[in-house]
Amino acid sequence: MLRYPGLLQDPAHNLMRKQMATGGFLIGLTLKDEAAGEGFINGCKMLQPATSFGGVHSSAERRARWGDAVQPGFVRLSVGIEPLETLWASLSDALGFV
Repeated sequence: MLRYPGLLQDPAHNLMRKQMATGGFLIGLTLKDEAAGEGFINGCKMLQPATSFGGVHSSAERRARWGDAVQPGFVRLSVGIEPLETLWASLSDALGFV
Protein backbone atom coordinates (compact mmCIF):
# COMPACT_ATOMS: atom_id res chain seq x y z
CA MET A 1 0.00 0.00 0.00
CA LEU A 2 1.25 3.47 -0.89
CA ARG A 3 0.51 6.56 1.23
CA TYR A 4 1.30 9.98 -0.17
CA PRO A 5 -0.91 13.01 0.57
CA GLY A 6 -0.20 14.46 -2.87
CA LEU A 7 -2.37 11.72 -4.42
CA LEU A 8 -6.07 12.53 -4.78
CA GLN A 9 -7.10 9.15 -3.34
CA ASP A 10 -4.95 9.47 -0.20
CA PRO A 11 -7.03 9.90 2.98
CA ALA A 12 -4.90 12.92 3.99
CA HIS A 13 -5.15 14.70 0.62
CA ASN A 14 -7.76 17.29 1.63
CA LEU A 15 -5.85 18.16 4.80
CA MET A 16 -2.61 18.45 2.78
CA ARG A 17 -4.30 20.87 0.34
CA LYS A 18 -5.30 23.11 3.28
CA GLN A 19 -1.81 23.11 4.78
CA MET A 20 0.67 22.80 1.88
CA ALA A 21 1.18 23.63 -1.79
CA THR A 22 2.50 20.15 -2.61
CA GLY A 23 2.52 16.72 -1.00
CA GLY A 24 6.08 17.04 0.27
CA PHE A 25 8.94 14.55 0.09
CA LEU A 26 7.78 11.75 2.44
CA ILE A 27 6.14 8.59 1.14
CA GLY A 28 4.73 5.74 3.22
CA LEU A 29 4.87 2.18 1.89
CA THR A 30 3.38 -0.83 3.60
CA LEU A 31 5.05 -3.95 2.26
CA LYS A 32 3.92 -7.49 3.07
CA ASP A 33 6.10 -8.02 6.15
CA GLU A 34 9.25 -7.09 8.08
CA ALA A 35 11.52 -9.01 5.71
CA ALA A 36 10.06 -7.24 2.67
CA GLY A 37 10.51 -3.84 4.34
CA GLU A 38 14.10 -4.52 5.37
CA GLY A 39 14.86 -6.09 1.98
CA PHE A 40 13.56 -3.01 0.17
CA ILE A 41 15.54 -0.57 2.30
CA ASN A 42 18.77 -2.57 2.17
CA GLY A 43 18.34 -3.66 -1.44
CA CYS A 44 17.76 -0.25 -2.98
CA LYS A 45 21.08 1.15 -4.19
CA MET A 46 19.88 4.76 -3.95
CA LEU A 47 18.55 4.59 -0.35
CA GLN A 48 20.43 5.17 2.86
CA PRO A 49 18.92 3.53 5.96
CA ALA A 50 18.26 6.37 8.40
CA THR A 51 16.02 7.39 11.29
CA SER A 52 16.49 11.11 10.60
CA PHE A 53 15.51 12.66 7.30
CA GLY A 54 17.58 15.83 7.58
CA GLY A 55 19.90 15.22 4.63
CA VAL A 56 19.71 15.64 0.87
CA HIS A 57 20.03 11.94 -0.01
CA SER A 58 17.04 9.64 -0.31
CA SER A 59 16.64 7.58 2.83
CA ALA A 60 14.19 5.17 4.41
CA GLU A 61 13.38 3.46 7.67
CA ARG A 62 11.07 0.74 8.95
CA ARG A 63 9.27 2.32 11.93
CA ALA A 64 8.15 -0.94 13.59
CA ARG A 65 11.77 -1.68 14.47
CA TRP A 66 11.53 1.19 16.98
CA GLY A 67 8.31 -0.07 18.54
CA ASP A 68 5.93 2.27 16.70
CA ALA A 69 2.36 1.00 16.35
CA VAL A 70 2.56 0.38 12.60
CA GLN A 71 2.53 -2.73 10.43
CA PRO A 72 5.87 -4.61 10.39
CA GLY A 73 6.36 -3.86 6.68
CA PHE A 74 5.67 -0.11 6.94
CA VAL A 75 8.52 1.96 5.46
CA ARG A 76 8.90 5.76 5.53
CA LEU A 77 10.76 6.95 2.47
CA SER A 78 12.29 10.42 2.21
CA VAL A 79 13.01 11.51 -1.37
CA GLY A 80 16.30 13.34 -1.80
CA ILE A 81 17.84 15.36 -4.61
CA GLU A 82 19.07 12.48 -6.77
CA PRO A 83 18.13 12.49 -10.46
CA LEU A 84 14.50 11.38 -10.69
CA GLU A 85 14.98 8.74 -13.39
CA THR A 86 17.89 7.11 -11.56
CA LEU A 87 16.06 7.11 -8.23
CA TRP A 88 12.83 5.77 -9.75
CA ALA A 89 14.71 2.95 -11.49
CA SER A 90 16.45 2.01 -8.25
CA LEU A 91 13.21 2.07 -6.24
CA SER A 92 11.37 0.05 -8.89
CA ASP A 93 14.20 -2.46 -9.00
CA ALA A 94 14.21 -2.89 -5.20
CA LEU A 95 10.43 -3.34 -5.15
CA GLY A 96 10.59 -5.87 -7.96
CA PHE A 97 8.63 -3.79 -10.48
CA VAL A 98 11.23 -4.25 -13.22
